[in-house]
Amino acid sequence: MNTDKKKAGKPLLHHILALTLAAVSVIAIVYYGSLPVSYDYKIGSIAVSDIYAPRSFTDTYETKRRAIIARENADDIFVKSTTVSDENISRTKQFFDLADQVRTDLMRERITNSQLSSTEGANRLARKVSQTLKKEIPASRLVAFIDMSSTAFPFIRDKSVSMVQLLMTEEIGQDDLSTKIMLQISSFKQTSPSYSSYADSMSAVLHAIIEPNIIYDETASADAAENAYNAVMNDPVTIDKGSRLVENGSKIDEHIYQNLVDLELIRDNKFDLVILLRVTLYIAVLVICGLFYLNSEVKRFSVDNPVFYMLIVTFIVPVAASIYLSRLSPLFCIVVFFTAVSSTYLGTHNGIILSLLDFMLIWPVYNFDAQLLFISVIVIISCAVFAGKSSRISSNASIILYPTIAAVTASLCYGFLNGATRDEFINSGVFSLISCIASLVAAVGLSPIYELLSNAASPVKLISLSQPGQHLLKRLFMEASGTYSHSMMVANLADSAAEAIGADALLCKVAAYYHDIGKLEAPMYFTENQTDGNNPHDALPVMDSVKIITAHTEDGVKLAKKEHLPMPIIKIIDEHHGNSVPAYFYYKACEEAKAKGLEPPDINNFRYKGHIPSSRESAVVMLADTTEAAVRSKKITTADGAEELIRTLVKDKIEHDQLINSGLSFDDIENIIRSFRQIYEGMFHERIKYPS
Repeated sequence: MNTDKKKAGKPLLHHILALTLAAVSVIAIVYYGSLPVSYDYKIGSIAVSDIYAPRSFTDTYETKRRAIIARENADDIFVKSTTVSDENISRTKQFFDLADQVRTDLMRERITNSQLSSTEGANRLARKVSQTLKKEIPASRLVAFIDMSSTAFPFIRDKSVSMVQLLMTEEIGQDDLSTKIMLQISSFKQTSPSYSSYADSMSAVLHAIIEPNIIYDETASADAAENAYNAVMNDPVTIDKGSRLVENGSKIDEHIYQNLVDLELIRDNKFDLVILLRVTLYIAVLVICGLFYLNSEVKRFSVDNPVFYMLIVTFIVPVAASIYLSRLSPLFCIVVFFTAVSSTYLGTHNGIILSLLDFMLIWPVYNFDAQLLFISVIVIISCAVFAGKSSRISSNASIILYPTIAAVTASLCYGFLNGATRDEFINSGVFSLISCIASLVAAVGLSPIYELLSNAASPVKLISLSQPGQHLLKRLFMEASGTYSHSMMVANLADSAAEAIGADALLCKVAAYYHDIGKLEAPMYFTENQTDGNNPHDALPVMDSVKIITAHTEDGVKLAKKEHLPMPIIKIIDEHHGNSVPAYFYYKACEEAKAKGLEPPDINNFRYKGHIPSSRESAVVMLADTTEAAVRSKKITTADGAEELIRTLVKDKIEHDQLINSGLSFDDIENIIRSFRQIYEGMFHERIKYPS
């Protein structure tokens, strides 16, 4: 067990060391390539030449000046105070509580002194309001509250409190307080005409006791000023690439000097730790993102060590070349060289993602040129689409031609949208053409060397393995002709099904050719190779037969590794039976046990030793293999009969969890069944009966 862990950990350690070395190399390359020209100027120096911005940048000096002005001119903030609003409502309620108390006292006193007038009650109420609420209301305005009936008083009270509550839902300042109150009073008159005679008294009370509910917010005002400052800082003044910063003979003032510092043009040629840290941080972020992506995609593809190291070297080549090529032109970039190679071995999707990561590492060397970004993205996508086509091999001409056309078109479109001059049009078009053609010609020219060094399932490799003269296929044809015929039919089914679901049809087809090569170890123990009616299994114990039958997947993997077949094909050989059970022999063993009065044998002793399909391609080959064997065994002669049997077989695979890791959806499975039926319709179609 410990030995296995050491064996597993050793390649992983090598991979980590290789990636670490690659990251350090990229950091060193990008650091060196990012160092700009420097000037030995100070504030007050006289410029001896024109200086132009090597890239677009933020004018921090002017931006900060404008931000300070914006902060000083920011408006003060007044906000609604919940406390003041609650106090207004509370005072309104207290007023009516005082009025109710005065009314009650006055009514009780009139029993013994009928001469007490409403004016006396109003005066009492005015004094109480002054003492309790600290508000002055003329007594003449309060008589109505003393005289109103016992039914009118609670109504007016509720209406007044409701008015104040409604007013306090808004932000009311001193300037609009009176207007807001009058609008409420006016509304009251319209909705309650029977009580409109009390409107003036209500208005007097509300005007007296309600205060504006907005107050100066020192914190918010400070925040507003800071936000005004930040808004300008977040939308900085930018100076475009190519703008003249310093004119020959002009004086270097504070503003110009700050611009030169921001562009890192004021420094000596010594080692710059700040730039190194900046480059390291930038690359670290990209590397972490790349590792997250690779970790999420690790189950989708696997590469052998030669391919792994080859891809690392190919990844670094455009980065290293960028130091020299960027000096020739800001559009001379060969990242598409890596795109062509990575897409061929890892597919379109992975080729695009990894190529974009490669470009992002190079981008600082080109001063983050926007035109280069636009053109590179277009070229990377177009190249990956053609180089990553695994369903059918793309011609070398198309891999070179179409991305080159895309590069030139993208450069012209960018120039047109940005109003480029004629010379700029020509330069961008020419350098885009040269860089793209040079990259792709190099990638295509080196492909035979890559094929020699790697053992991946590239389209070129698969096409080579599909040739009838290939060593293993010749052996299969000569030593196990029935298996060879079976494999050809499985290949047709798998190819059709993979096309139907958008899987790798070429891989499925070629893997189907080789999926049963393990039967070469004992071809006559498989029924398709038995021509004389003699079945060796009749003379063998059931468990011996099971060992021979189930061993063909393990034997196939061993033979495939010996013959250096690509890893994806080896995985399909290992997974094309999953961990299923050869039902015939298990049933036979159960019958023998029953006849001897024994318990049925353990089904796990009958399983194939392989793994369940881990990819759509592997699942397609499994279903094609199962279908072809069953249709041949059942001697099905109609497409309807074949479809019925296929659905039964697929259902059985699903119920026994053979497809849970395959990534197939139910739509995929339905499309696979339809494609299988279409193949059998071609086989079972009616033919014209010729006369004898």
